[in-house]
Amino acid sequence: MVFVSLADDSKHHIKEVLIMCENFKQKGFEVKCDMMESLFTEQNINVNEWLDQCFKRACFVIFCISPKYYKHIRAENTLEAHPSDNRFHTRYIFDRARSEFIENNNMNNRFLPVLFRNSSASYTHIPEFLRSTIRYVFPDSFGHLTEFMQQSWERQQ
Repeated sequence: MVFVSLADDSKHHIKEVLIMCENFKQKGFEVKCDMMESLFTEQNINVNEWLDQCFKRACFVIFCISPKYYKHIRAENTLEAHPSDNRFHTRYIFDRARSEFIENNNMNNRFLPVLFRNSSASYTHIPEFLRSTIRYVFPDSFGHLTEFMQQSWERQQ
């Protein structure tokens, strides 16, 4: 399973992320996206439980990098990191991933940053702990991304 984390940057950015998710599905991946709407299909489960289950089950966690994503993860103010109108849980997933990275002695086995060609995001928006990881640009390097994921998944089996 692939878990996708993003910030509510713009309608255009969300549309690009959803297109990427659909492309993952077409390649045979199960996809869960950090959007509140997906919680409505899950019965009798609270938000944090759902996020924790998705995070733990995911073979890969895709971080959709954008300026707003970077703003949320860098925020020192809780309200900035978790705005009340935010349908996403950007900071929560980021904190989980960074903790796992540290617990694994700074080894990254499943976190992948993805930039989007039409966004104003750059290398500097990528969280520091992911900067040594291969970064992908959607849609330009999507084929390389899915190939890497399929090969990694096959090695784990």
